[in-house]
Amino acid sequence: MTDAFEGLFKLEAEQRGAPELPYIVIPHPLGGIQPDAVEEKAREAMPALRAALLGNGA
Repeated sequence: MTDAFEGLFKLEAEQRGAPELPYIVIPHPLGGIQPDAVEEKAREAMPALRAALLGNGA
């Protein structure tokens, strides 16, 4: 999710009984930007995604 929605995510996760659900955050916005900018954000998020998938952090 983007950083603009992190608070909402945490609230929803808590209310749904999954406060420890791993997640990653990317800078907002994602929509309305050029494809190369989306690709760059994805590249920058890869270490956090890898850690979340392997259980090494949120």
